[in-house]
Amino acid sequence: MKVGIIDDELHCIESLSYELEDLGLPIEIVFQTSKVEEAMDILKDQKIDLLFLDVEMPRLNGFELLDLLGEFDFEVVFTTAYSQYAVKAFQYKAFHYLLKPVGKEDLKGVIEKFSHRKEQANHNSGSEVSALIDLLKKDNIIKSKIAVPVSDGLEFIKVDDILYGQSQNNYTLLYLSDNTKLLFSKTLKEVEKALKKYLFLRIHQSYLINPNYMKKYLRNDGGSVVMENGEQLPISQRKKDEVVTLFEAIVKSKLRP
Repeated sequence: MKVGIIDDELHCIESLSYELEDLGLPIEIVFQTSKVEEAMDILKDQKIDLLFLDVEMPRLNGFELLDLLGEFDFEVVFTTAYSQYAVKAFQYKAFHYLLKPVGKEDLKGVIEKFSHRKEQANHNSGSEVSALIDLLKKDNIIKSKIAVPVSDGLEFIKVDDILYGQSQNNYTLLYLSDNTKLLFSKTLKEVEKALKKYLFLRIHQSYLINPNYMKKYLRNDGGSVVMENGEQLPISQRKKDEVVTLFEAIVKSKLRP
């Protein structure tokens, strides 16, 4: 069984590694890291069977990491020190979790259970975790995030905080709700593909907007939209009808009691 460990506390990684090795079972610890960015790169390339994942981590929690990762074919054991909501959610959805500090008998029980499930040919790895993530999103417990490649690594930002993106040749300049800007080392077309599922709209060859931040539609000069930050952005002729329809729908929804 190939295992990975992600925890922002090094002493927790060392303790869990020791307990796993002390079980005397055929377990190979493929990787262990406290760095989320490193973990994402490893998980995209490294084949594992089981991931021990800390729930509470700075910048990006365990749920958000899996959400960013997308599809995966390994099982997940969440580890947590105090998140009672998480524990209740795991119990309700029959997820696997371990409370810190991890006890040897509890760890052994989880490993044996995963070994049994691995033998079941009809088990779909990751589907239950994805269902839990969807549940937590609906309850507004976690926010959808994207990983933005920047000069010194990755910046994790909430999708809801993005007002719009502006093309900068092979880069995209993201305008955020706190009036800051972030240069994304991806083309606007690539950013559009990543944000399409969040209903972002390409209104022009140079602009991709979050419709939730549209403030006003202007008919003059071929059409434009005013965003919440006061910036006026042009609309291409072929996108005009789509923007008008969307804006009217948003206005009606806000007027509805």
